Amino acid sequence: MLVGVIQKKSMAELAALLERMDSSSYDVLELRLDACADLDPVALAGLALPLPAIFTLRCKAEGGLYPKGEEERLEMLAALMRLKPAYLDIEASVAPERTAYIRSLSPDTKIILSQHDFNRTPIALRSILDSMMQKAGGAVYKIAAYARSGLDALRMLVFCKEQKARGVPLIGICMGEDGISTRVLAPVAHTGFCYCPVDEASAPGQLDAATLREVYNFASLDGDTAVYGLLGDPVGQSIGHVYHNERNASSACNAVYVKWRITGGETRQALALLRALGVAGLSITMPLKEAVMPFLAAIDETGRAIGAVNTLKAGPDGFSATNTDGAGALDSVDEIRSWRGKTVVVLGAGGAAKAVIHEADRRGAVLAIYNRTPGKKLPGASSALATRAFSRLGELRTKPYDVIINALPFGVSLAFEEIPFQAGALALDLSYGKPSAFLRAAGAAGCRVMDGAGMFAGQARLQRIFWELPA
Repeated sequence: MLVGVIQKKSMAELAALLERMDSSSYDVLELRLDACADLDPVALAGLALPLPAIFTLRCKAEGGLYPKGEEERLEMLAALMRLKPAYLDIEASVAPERTAYIRSLSPDTKIILSQHDFNRTPIALRSILDSMMQKAGGAVYKIAAYARSGLDALRMLVFCKEQKARGVPLIGICMGEDGISTRVLAPVAHTGFCYCPVDEASAPGQLDAATLREVYNFASLDGDTAVYGLLGDPVGQSIGHVYHNERNASSACNAVYVKWRITGGETRQALALLRALGVAGLSITMPLKEAVMPFLAAIDETGRAIGAVNTLKAGPDGFSATNTDGAGALDSVDEIRSWRGKTVVVLGAGGAAKAVIHEADRRGAVLAIYNRTPGKKLPGASSALATRAFSRLGELRTKPYDVIINALPFGVSLAFEEIPFQAGALALDLSYGKPSAFLRAAGAAGCRVMDGAGMFAGQARLQRIFWELPA
């Protein structure tokens, strides 16, 4: 259920927005009346509300804007309740007898009993909920907390799923960028309330209704939706959620793809929470492609040979894994049908590089790998392969090659303009989404250039095949 949040500074601004807004995007409206400096219940009663409404008068202690004292706020809450809204949000910190009195003023209005923490996501979520339920029962319970990592979001989602199984009507939200998954997965993991701004955000991490509908297919999500996602740090730049959710929609696949920022030290706990949440499959990005391996139930021959994985699939005993990076990269180069005998230069020897090197070696390419650390042996490639120092790149002036691949992460210092690019060779950068100094230098030297967008699509398509989803 999409809840359109309206937070205006005056009754006139509120009335103007209600008159011009398109209410078809939402199921319910939340009026954040604590922001309204001249709040007047009589004037509010005269407004034509296009949808059922939640009236909220948030106290300052929980991130609200109501300027007056607590006693005046409670009296105003009572006045708002007399208007008989569909829902009234009351903080769990309000004395139970006051909550009971306010409830009695409109028995048909549903109480959302809420608690907010803008600093962290508490560990003891069950204790908080139990206390809320004991002090003053609500029709719906809402716990909103700030996520400091994707781990906080996962804890909240697992907790909500457990309460949903118990029949407890809980809204569990993690605010901030790391908590976006708790909003997207509202229909999957908890009661389905997803708060989104009508015109301007009222809390960090809110997504607008258009993004929820068009990117995440929110209207089709339900308790049976299969959940997939990305793990790594950072994940903000990834377009995986766009790619996979587009294909979910086009194939009428009841699945959704979200992202979690997880660091190396959080890997084990994250995988345990993901299993508890029932996640069906995962994409893995840096720095976790090697870090996840000790915690997996099975790794296929490709993943073992490369020494890194980028794709996990849930099974009864845990996650199984493969690596689709190398095949995705080489398959994306349509102009090369056979790599056998092609001379390929690779810059870098990290996780993505190892996958490409392994696949190119398997397909019969002749490889030359340059890296900051010379003499590094590469798992999964032939035993003769070892890295050469960047200082030896000058030898390419006299050694023809067909393809040069930049597998270095952004931030690695290398004077690309000094590389002996060969006119007519293909220059492939595994990165995408930002201007590439590598491709600019290669293009200026007469190379054919290609960024990593094709590799991304290729490896993602192979991930979907591994997950047994329509590709």
